[in-house]
Amino acid sequence: MTANYHTHTRWCRHGSGEIEDYIKEAVVRGLSELAITEHVPLPGDPDSRRMYCGELDAFDREFNGLIKKYSGRITVRKGLECEYYPDLLGYYRDLKEKRGYEILLLGQHTSIDRSLDNFALSRPKEVLRYADEVIEGLETGLFTFLAHPDVPIAGYGRVDDAFLEAMDAIFSACERLGIPAEINANGLLHERGYPCREAWKLAANYRLDCLVSADAHHVENLVCPSVGQCEAMARELGLTVLSRLPACSPG
Repeated sequence: MTANYHTHTRWCRHGSGEIEDYIKEAVVRGLSELAITEHVPLPGDPDSRRMYCGELDAFDREFNGLIKKYSGRITVRKGLECEYYPDLLGYYRDLKEKRGYEILLLGQHTSIDRSLDNFALSRPKEVLRYADEVIEGLETGLFTFLAHPDVPIAGYGRVDDAFLEAMDAIFSACERLGIPAEINANGLLHERGYPCREAWKLAANYRLDCLVSADAHHVENLVCPSVGQCEAMARELGLTVLSRLPACSPG
């Protein structure tokens, strides 16, 4: 790994470590780029497991200062992990254009109407709905890459026709839209079922770019054996893995 584009700190409320701790670890590990990508704070603060909106200014000041401090040693890029919620797209655009959060990950943790936890799906129609909503989100053109596309396997727990149909549709959309898909090492680390090898075999049928990301929530997991195992799986399946993301436009 030479760059990591999915990183959480103690600001996300379910991780640990300061922003600077991760930057220092990335430097020691020889990374050339690091993106910090906290879960986007949501208006009204409905989720106690992510940064609150009132904390964003303080987070932003600290983050911007550290980018300057480590300039010349490592490229630190601003990002956020976001769900596709149609009513919040304008808010996301403002974060990108006005605050410089250039990398927006699509991590569809819940359904659009917030009624379904995509880590705990149980019915085929729910898995297919997940795919439809992910593709709709990708088609907005707002998101830089798709985080853990195979996350439904965590709760669904089986590779059946519905799951494979959903994954096939998602990877086809990633190819069509030119949006990279992430092989998520955190899922492997915590044995959540993803990355699902059967799903990524389907990805090999498409001309799409992949990213291996740590999805680190603790400093020691930024570069850990699970990252190497994901990289090895990608090589075995003949997937095209990006070593770095290109520069993103501000808008």
